[in-house]
Amino acid sequence: MTKEEFYWSKHIVAIEWWLYECDLPNKLTWARLRVFDDATADSCFEEEGKLYGFENRDFAAYILSEDEYISFQGMDAEDEQEYGIKLAEIYTPAWLDNPAQLFEYFGSY
Repeated sequence: MTKEEFYWSKHIVAIEWWLYECDLPNKLTWARLRVFDDATADSCFEEEGKLYGFENRDFAAYILSEDEYISFQGMDAEDEQEYGIKLAEIYTPAWLDNPAQLFEYFGSY
């Protein structure tokens, strides 16, 4: 599937931010997961990095967790203690889409 086919007439319904666990607490290395109105999803490991398309959110999340990213939205007080961070002081990034970004469709993962 091409990038154009994957994104054709889709609308984002949810954006999730993930943090690279191995860099905490010294550095915040982000990844992004987006869910679309047709239940497909994409993941990206860095701003303007390669986009990976998936059949659904679970597959898009799995590729991130395989690379030791953890969901920022799922973090709590225990994570604050474990990683030595203060969640209230962390702001998620705002990544813009770049039409030149590479894309690969994985489907299921």
